[in-house]
Amino acid sequence: MFRLMKRVLVFLFLLLFFTVTPNLIRVNAQSTTGQSGMINGVLAHEMTSQEAQTLSKSNITWVSCDVTFDRSDSSNWYQIYNLAKQNHLFLLGILDQHLMNYSQTFQLNDWSNAVNQAVKEFGDVVKTWEVWNEPNIPGNSLGYFDGTAQRYVALMQTAYADIKAVAPSDIVLGLGGVPLFTGAEPTISNTYAQQAYVWTQSVVQLGGMAYCDAIAVHAYPYGAYSQISQFAFQYFLQNYQQLCIGKPVWVTEVGQESFSTNWTATEAQQSNFLTQSYSLFEGLGVRAYFWYELCDNYTVRPGSNFGLLDNSGNPKNAYNAFVNLTSLNSVTPNLSPTPAPSTNPATSSPTLTATPTATATPSQPPSPTSNPTPTPIVPELTWTVILPLFATMLSVAVILRHRKTALLSN
Repeated sequence: MFRLMKRVLVFLFLLLFFTVTPNLIRVNAQSTTGQSGMINGVLAHEMTSQEAQTLSKSNITWVSCDVTFDRSDSSNWYQIYNLAKQNHLFLLGILDQHLMNYSQTFQLNDWSNAVNQAVKEFGDVVKTWEVWNEPNIPGNSLGYFDGTAQRYVALMQTAYADIKAVAPSDIVLGLGGVPLFTGAEPTISNTYAQQAYVWTQSVVQLGGMAYCDAIAVHAYPYGAYSQISQFAFQYFLQNYQQLCIGKPVWVTEVGQESFSTNWTATEAQQSNFLTQSYSLFEGLGVRAYFWYELCDNYTVRPGSNFGLLDNSGNPKNAYNAFVNLTSLNSVTPNLSPTPAPSTNPATSSPTLTATPTATATPSQPPSPTSNPTPTPIVPELTWTVILPLFATMLSVAVILRHRKTALLSN
């Protein structure tokens, strides 16, 4: 009898183990997969109510735009802001020349006042802010910002302090979209992408990573998407990940034309580039993917053919490809700010003489869901199994102890 009871106890223990363990493994896997999902968005300089509604029903639920207080500004910020608010879209606010009304004389205190006003006026919708646009490009310097790493770090430090003072949980993106590829411009041995990396090294050395939660990069192939541009995307991205250690990477602009007078561009090529670049960045652990841009816009930008929608609002092949990709990647990632690194890594300048590595294979995307909800660490169903088994095991243990005591007394 004693031996039989021991076997029952072992059986119940094994039953408990094999019941609980698979559930815990499954929950952990779901949690990990959910955190790996990319943010899916578009940059928009114009958007209709119908287009906003269409986006809100898809998994392309983020929009980015240049913040301004000038209602006549070409960014059409107020239109984008209001439509995002009405349709429950996430909105990324770009703090740059538009915010300063293209003033050639603004000073750091003017910048601080403008950032404060933007956070207070638009912070009900905007929870993520990008500091300047492509600050490494000489033509984008303005007023106080003279294009140097020192002045840019000052812009970051001021904006970070002002934003966090009003909304501590908001996300601040640094670097403003440094390029991952620029072809052979200005020279083959010293491209703008190479110069941007050297500029970023200075930003890091000056402590700039203490004033952002993530970094922003831009990815344009500047023509057909070749092995060279693909390698440059991957190579520089991985260098930025190492240089700006601990900071998630957001691709806040990525795009290609569907028609060009400079090269043979087609809607099919644009769509293929979107698919290939999306998979590449997803496999490299990128946090967000923003396509430039939502619509072709011949009024504000004559000849622009980067849109997912044509000039009449009709979807192109690239739009359908984006929707299909995001349907497999619908989990909204955790947007908690990332602490600044305690130490800065070595800042040696990269060169494009390394052997290209194979394109990373994207991880298995999560199952699509319209309204994903966080999964508890131990599902309620599991407890309904655990408690009865635990009670049974406890009862058997008590019976065995009494049985053993009785046998010893005899």
